[in-house]
Amino acid sequence: MAKLFNLRPITGLWLACFLGGLLVLLASLTDILPTDADQTYQHRYEPANTAELLQAPNAIPVKEGGYIENYHDLSLENRRFVAEGYYWVEWPQALQDVIEQQDLKPIDLFEITNQVDDWDSKFRSTSDTATKLPNGNFYYQVRFSGNFYIPDLELKHSPFETLVLPIIIETQDDALALENANVVLTKDNAKDSLVGSYGEIDGYKLVSSTMEPMIHSYGTSWGLDKGDLRYSAMEIESRLKSSVVASLVIWVLPVLIVVGIVLLAPSLAGELGDIRLAIPSTGMLTLIFLQQTYRSELPALDYLTFLDWIYACAYLISILTFLLFVWSTNIYQNAAEHDKPLAVERINKVDTIFQLCTVACLVLAAGLAWGA
Repeated sequence: MAKLFNLRPITGLWLACFLGGLLVLLASLTDILPTDADQTYQHRYEPANTAELLQAPNAIPVKEGGYIENYHDLSLENRRFVAEGYYWVEWPQALQDVIEQQDLKPIDLFEITNQVDDWDSKFRSTSDTATKLPNGNFYYQVRFSGNFYIPDLELKHSPFETLVLPIIIETQDDALALENANVVLTKDNAKDSLVGSYGEIDGYKLVSSTMEPMIHSYGTSWGLDKGDLRYSAMEIESRLKSSVVASLVIWVLPVLIVVGIVLLAPSLAGELGDIRLAIPSTGMLTLIFLQQTYRSELPALDYLTFLDWIYACAYLISILTFLLFVWSTNIYQNAAEHDKPLAVERINKVDTIFQLCTVACLVLAAGLAWGA
């Protein structure tokens, strides 16, 4: 009986360690995740105030429009996607004079700055010269197909993420910079559709598409002492949201099933020590393989995603469950034969407390991880 009386301080110490570990994990959510103050990279794209830019006496307004036919071959691991579509520009005689003076070709006036892999991209137009419109302006259309980089990839809520796929078109030649010819891109027609019927990617739903004017500053003079030139740009931005049901079933449900099995293990009779010990270790290995599969589709990140935090909690639960079973097995094995029923009763009570506390802490951790 003396050994059983010693169970109470041991149980209290074990529960204190368990709750302390979970509290440290929960507290780390706000300490480990990077904040805006931690970001040292200077983003050189900024929203443009078109009306203010056009107030300059030498400003040359250029209408720019775009239409994305297809999005496909999305790779989060490589932070890129493939798109096909069109962009077109309409400029006044003032810019045509600059083009003729600088001997520029229409195809070289603008570029898509987040394009990658030139060898696998195509840009073509129906003619080498611009078409003069009845209103005196000049019109030029380009069809493009290529691989594009995703500069801002926000995956903190993964696998329930919202992706932003941009196509960034900007003036290319230094002669067209804001400090020189002062070419300002404006939206052609805000009512036009920006994305075609094949604009969605498997597993994601197109939420919105917008076109926003930007200013791009590279922060370098390219060794020519021209100063920090700024270039007018237009960003066609499509927002796609992952399927909640698919993400829940494919990524979250397997984790919950493994955690559920681990949490049900304490419901086994306290005297089944060998069987109980095998469950959390098996669950731990399963969780490792599941997370490796999940992470193989993501790029290297400097923060943990929502599902990563769920995995972290699942690992902690598995370890603590294993420690619980080690303690309970030793208690049962060391108890005298006539004290074993009392030891089993005591173990079962601790198991119930552990299960309730673990479920509550898991729900709390999931809520904090989502809001972090």
